[in-house]
Amino acid sequence: MGKLGLMTAGALLLLGAASAEEKMPAMTVVQPDSIVWGPAPAGLPPGSKAAVMAGNPGEEGIFTIRAWLPDGYKVMPHWHANDESLTVISGSLHLGMGDTFDKDKATALRANGFAVTPAKMTHWVWAEGETVVQIHGKGPFSITYVNPADDPRPKQEEKKDK
Repeated sequence: MGKLGLMTAGALLLLGAASAEEKMPAMTVVQPDSIVWGPAPAGLPPGSKAAVMAGNPGEEGIFTIRAWLPDGYKVMPHWHANDESLTVISGSLHLGMGDTFDKDKATALRANGFAVTPAKMTHWVWAEGETVVQIHGKGPFSITYVNPADDPRPKQEEKKDK
């Protein structure tokens, strides 16, 4: 191959590399002092806060959120439509499986502890001390309570009255 052929091949390779870079998604970086806390997603009991770290938990696709839970915060037995990966950032989260909330049957996850609950696995949690957890999963995020009376969202009749 002559000099012109090598230069042309090189230029095409560079153009291909530039194209590939343009198609790559941007990197997301969130420093601790720039986390924006807001209300937790609908379906979680009042009193907690949440911050979206990446993605959108309300849409299709991968998301990561952080949740701040006050001491004693409980989420009664529930399940999610998709797998949920959870990492404890600080504090202590007690995690149990099954349809009945029983503090004595929980596993304590402390800072750096990790758990995965498969889709539709019934589980429940409670926080010991102020606790921050990171939740990673595939959206849209959903939560279904075993006992509908535990669901903090307004009931259908209440929505109609408003």
